[in-house]
Amino acid sequence: MTERASDSAIDRIREHVKAQVARTSLRKVAKRAGVKVGATKKFIDGSVPYERNLRLWKRFYARELREGVAGTPDDALPVADAAAVLELLLWAFPDAERPLAHFEAVELFRDLYEGHGRTPPRWVHELIEAGPAPPRLTLLPAGSDSDDADEDE
Repeated sequence: MTERASDSAIDRIREHVKAQVARTSLRKVAKRAGVKVGATKKFIDGSVPYERNLRLWKRFYARELREGVAGTPDDALPVADAAAVLELLLWAFPDAERPLAHFEAVELFRDLYEGHGRTPPRWVHELIEAGPAPPRLTLLPAGSDSDDADEDE
């Protein structure tokens, strides 16, 4: 008896394949999965694949999950530990600047993971959701004090 994937499982795989095709190309995704280009096109258009292709799609999706490209974020590093490590790395920043530097560092990690086609770890998502960035201070260049302009008039 062969293992049959549920419709929701196939839909989840199909959505991931569509997203990967949008990011790269139909040919690249088909090649990585080991499925022909025409069968890949039909699959993302909604057709039910042959059993052989379905096995290949399931293997492809499992591999993508293992590599962190698909699915939920990795939660191996607790959020509190990640925050503590970032605090140590940003120790040289003055206390007033550290919250903004912390937020920007987390955003950089998010961009780094996404730029490499990876799902950012859970700590990245949670530290970004912890709160908005503090307002940025706008410093005027030396000699361009706005109060001086009013005095000349």
